[in-house]
Amino acid sequence: MSFRFRVFGLVLLVAVIAIGVTAWLSIRLTALEIAQSQETSTRNEVTTVAEIQAYALRHGTWAGVDKTVQRLSIANHQRIRLTNLYGQVTVDSDHLANRAARAVVSPPALVDSRPTLKFPPEMLGAPRTPMEQKTGITELETKTLLQIALFRGTVVFARCLTDLHVDPPPVTLNEFGVPYATTGVEDSHDCGTRVGDVGAAEQPYDELPVKQCRAEKDQAKCLIKAFGERVATFTPEPLQLYLGAVTDDATNLISRPGLVAGSGVLILVILGTAVIARHVSLPVRDLTVASRRLADGHLDTRVPSGGRDELGQLSDSFNRMAAALEASEQAQRRLVASVAHELRTPLSNLLGYLEALQDGLVPPSRELFASLHDEAELQRRILDDLQDLTLAEAGHLTYRRCDFDLADLVDTARVAHLAVAEAAGVRLTAETAGPLPVHADHDRLRQVLGNLIGNAIRYTDRGGHVALRAFPDADHITVEVRDTGCGIAPADLPFVFQRFWRADPARDRATGGSGLGLTIARQIVRDHTGDLTVESALGEGSTFRFTLPTTN
Repeated sequence: MSFRFRVFGLVLLVAVIAIGVTAWLSIRLTALEIAQSQETSTRNEVTTVAEIQAYALRHGTWAGVDKTVQRLSIANHQRIRLTNLYGQVTVDSDHLANRAARAVVSPPALVDSRPTLKFPPEMLGAPRTPMEQKTGITELETKTLLQIALFRGTVVFARCLTDLHVDPPPVTLNEFGVPYATTGVEDSHDCGTRVGDVGAAEQPYDELPVKQCRAEKDQAKCLIKAFGERVATFTPEPLQLYLGAVTDDATNLISRPGLVAGSGVLILVILGTAVIARHVSLPVRDLTVASRRLADGHLDTRVPSGGRDELGQLSDSFNRMAAALEASEQAQRRLVASVAHELRTPLSNLLGYLEALQDGLVPPSRELFASLHDEAELQRRILDDLQDLTLAEAGHLTYRRCDFDLADLVDTARVAHLAVAEAAGVRLTAETAGPLPVHADHDRLRQVLGNLIGNAIRYTDRGGHVALRAFPDADHITVEVRDTGCGIAPADLPFVFQRFWRADPARDRATGGSGLGLTIARQIVRDHTGDLTVESALGEGSTFRFTLPTTN
């Protein structure tokens, strides 16, 4: 099946589903009570739970909560049902309104009147006082017992007033998060006496769960749990809150105008889908043909740009990919040609001398064998450099990083090349502003410096000067290799770091260079998150400069 027909079928399927969903939503929207109930339930659930929980904290019982439920139900235009954890109904606004109880639609919310004990931060982790060490009773235990007694008194006092049909006073949270009743009402009733009697009678019972926490590693956490378990014995039981209701008489309002509108939408979708499928399939077909030509080796294949939309971006990405493949193929061909050219000359020399030795045309001598050895060594260096370059560009070159002073490495490199420089009649100096700490591969950076110094000496005439400098610069370290040699022409500067490039091919052949050293050096520096650059003026000399991040 073609892409156009698949797009057409997909959009058509989506259109049919959309029409069906729209019809279903239209039917559901006829039940306005459900929509209003669900919206109100989501909006008012938190406040409803808070108000009912506040009632339990203030009154100490669920007795009389029906008035609060009825008030909230009328104010929020919402059905409210409270049940215990076993599903037994405590109060239902439908019953209060003298109507049959309807099914609930929302998941229940827990209404738990138990407070959570909180210890002030200064009490946690404080060392035990001498009195605590003597009695074995910590301040946390004492405060927990006092808070249990305080909250029990508050609950009993509020429950007593509620039984006497007196509105209890408001409660306030103390520093431990435990509510307590304000005073002023107990003087005119017998409720204060009941609070004292209950607190004195149940004091030993409170100590049992608290004592069990003395051996716990986290005593505060254990006491908080013991507090919750203890107050659960005299606080109102937790309830489940249900909000909203299912309507009783949802009607089906599918009519002829609805069917006509749905059919019209379906026709418009079909026509629009046909246009979209044609618009999408043509660029996709062009991309398919072009990709096949590209796979057959026609790397110059391109597709016309399709604009600024996604298909246009896909066409541009394809063209960039094809251009990259073509450039990579050309670079590979140039590399193969360069490698063949570099290996051909030393191999021809080796074969020529070996054939001459074999035919007896050239007498064997130490100098001849040394020359043949040099030719073989040149081939080995070329192959080694090619292997290093391949590993470096693939990100597989092995680095053994360590902390060392780059100034010491520069001085070591100068000493190592001093004999070569003296033999070439070139003055080699080094200037470092040490110490210059870096975290890098010591041997690889020595390889970079060796290549730069060797090139500088090679292209500097007798009596010239090669200067090494290393100094800190902002958040990195800069190393320079400056020479007074022949320099590089401005037109040649962009090609300095390309494979097998030479400023003077004849002179470089005599010295045995492979033409890969600068390419490898720049890749090594970049793998150390630095960069290698060059500045040069023809006839005045060149300056190769690389930077490395410093370590503090």
